[in-house]
Amino acid sequence: MVLLVDMGNTRLSLAGWEEAGPAFFAQVPTDRSWDEARYAAELGKALGKERRWEGCALSSVVPPLTGPVTAALRAVTGCEPLVLGEKTLSFRVLTRDAIGTDMMAGAEGALARFAMPAIVADLGTATTFCAQNRAGDVLGVAIAPGVALGLDALVHRASHLRSIAFEPPGPAIGTTTAESMQSGVIYGAACLVDGMFRRMAAEMDQTGGAPSLILTGGLAPLVAPYCETKPALAPNLIFEGLWRCYLRAGGRE
Repeated sequence: MVLLVDMGNTRLSLAGWEEAGPAFFAQVPTDRSWDEARYAAELGKALGKERRWEGCALSSVVPPLTGPVTAALRAVTGCEPLVLGEKTLSFRVLTRDAIGTDMMAGAEGALARFAMPAIVADLGTATTFCAQNRAGDVLGVAIAPGVALGLDALVHRASHLRSIAFEPPGPAIGTTTAESMQSGVIYGAACLVDGMFRRMAAEMDQTGGAPSLILTGGLAPLVAPYCETKPALAPNLIFEGLWRCYLRAGGRE
């Protein structure tokens, strides 16, 4: 089994991956105060010490923690982690600035599973949109505050509002505070996805066909049904891309 790790600003998402796909998922908080030993301890708790690992791959968008977490993964798995970067990809990144490795992994997964061109929308800590051309090369991205991040900011800045559960919304015109917030948060996220997809698609070369929309990230299953653009749902896309990069690095793809 191979351990795949997607380290974001909020959490480390973990997946035990086999040839047939995911065997399990787990999470560990992202904490900038933790050192290598603390991360090794927390990873050990989350993964269980009885597991035997064939390899490990890491995608990190938190550079100060990449070193400590890499060392912790090495200690826990007994394997040298593959750290995702542009050299591990099967496509080109055509942006002027570097993009996050989570977007690289998502683009890799999209290229492996879906027809190109495509736009990958990832509903994570940030809501990101990654545009890929017919060859799968990354043309550029858009980055917005994440759904949960926006809700947290709203609750903390508005004294009369309390946090709500992420549940399917009722009417768009809410008649209670909870209904109103669920409408704004979930329908608002769907409208953001639809609107950004249309704007980005209009800027892309559609000679060989219009781009498809792929939705991933933790809240993707909740938001997807309310998108007018009918996205393809791929909640494990980043892990699928990490898996492809791991196989390629080992000469198995």
